[in-house]
Amino acid sequence: MRQGISYRRHESTVERWDPDSNTWSSVEHMAECRSTLGVVVLAGELYALGGYDGQYYLQSVEKYVPKVKEWQPVAPMTKSRSCFATAVLDGMVYAIGGYGPAHMNSVERYDPSKDSWDMVAPMADKRINFGVGVMLGFIFVVGGHNGVSHLSSIERYDPHQNQWTACRPMNEPRTGVGSAVVDNYLYVVGGHSGSSYLNTVQRYDPITDSWHDSSGMMYCRCNFGLTAL
Repeated sequence: MRQGISYRRHESTVERWDPDSNTWSSVEHMAECRSTLGVVVLAGELYALGGYDGQYYLQSVEKYVPKVKEWQPVAPMTKSRSCFATAVLDGMVYAIGGYGPAHMNSVERYDPSKDSWDMVAPMADKRINFGVGVMLGFIFVVGGHNGVSHLSSIERYDPHQNQWTACRPMNEPRTGVGSAVVDNYLYVVGGHSGSSYLNTVQRYDPITDSWHDSSGMMYCRCNFGLTAL
């Protein structure tokens, strides 16, 4: 599915792609217009978190329930967030970093059984427009911008210790990256280095804490969507 901004008009529209027929179709609109939002899937339901509506940074959260074909309200986040990352781990939703209206390193976690949010340990770096991936029971965040510079750093969150640990940084900084986990490798794709748009791809191995170059994309891309099927 996709949502967001179209030619400076913030949207509440949602489209769904059918991989079998390779076609897009419209589904029910969100209750609020949102751009630079977070999106996750949990228990077969699609959550839309935070974002920017053209006037305000948002704390609100809603979820799409396919069985009844409607968006339902969810408890709002503790902080307003846009340009942030989201992740699902152990049945919980994490909202990480972002801007609202300052760069943040704060992290909060949603428990669907209680419909409530709690703050957890903050990242070492403030980040917007960064990559995220979940593997081996950890959340990894990578790259982004801290309000001053583009980042090459990567951090790993351990939910059992409630602790972030620095990992080996990328070979170059990247903001606006795409990220996806395939076979317990984190792929970090495209973005902007601070001097140029990128089509390069790096793969992170969490076992050896090392980076390796992968084949680059045909085109440079920044602030785009990426998923693994």
